Amino acid sequence: MIKDNNFRIVIISRGRSKTIESHKLFPYADLIVPEEEREEYKKAVSNNLVTTPNNIIGLGILRNWVLDNYKEECIVMVDDDIKALYYIGGVNAKRIENADTIEAVIYNAYIMASDINLGFFGFNQAWDVRKYKADSPIVLNSWAGGVVGIIGRELKFCKNKFKVDIDFALQNLLHKRIVIIDSRYSFAQARDRNKGGNSKYRTKEGVENEIAYLKNKWGKHFKIKKTKTTYQTILDVKRKNAN
Repeated sequence: MIKDNNFRIVIISRGRSKTIESHKLFPYADLIVPEEEREEYKKAVSNNLVTTPNNIIGLGILRNWVLDNYKEECIVMVDDDIKALYYIGGVNAKRIENADTIEAVIYNAYIMASDINLGFFGFNQAWDVRKYKADSPIVLNSWAGGVVGIIGRELKFCKNKFKVDIDFALQNLLHKRIVIIDSRYSFAQARDRNKGGNSKYRTKEGVENEIAYLKNKWGKHFKIKKTKTTYQTILDVKRKNAN
């Protein structure tokens, strides 16, 4: 386990005490759950449990609660359905499940971002090696979800329930000009197909309202396309040198 008082990894979870995956890869991380679910999670995991008030609902409000209640400069928030880390920078994807190696990969991204005074970092969201762009190992103008790193408290998440990481990345691109997305690594997860978590509050109308919010706030810089199974989001924040 890395000893750095400025760096902390936490897992956030709700309604998934029976299906949680991330605790296997992050045994040292605090697991943040609603107070009313503490006993259920206590039976399922050995991680240190930290509880939120039951009225902390929605991803944006929860992320801000974590930032307000932890003192470390860098907080890395991990979704509860992470199954593995993949290195996709080679000919074949390499599956990584060693907890120390995973922590070192995240810490390396934190150091890169911290050294140039950034506020947000993350990783590739596609773990298919065929989608990896070898000429773009580090992307500076995109967004990340699943495992997100926040440095400092200069910016806060919007209070929406779902697509808050997109807005937060765009805030950082506006104020800091760049973010760090290490595209060589990707965390595999179930995402919206998983029961529990935010799915309890996710409705078609709610998602569409949040998409409309992002379109209205960010205009041409936010683009989204509906696929057969989900939404594909692209941030259109062009740079003279994108990488």
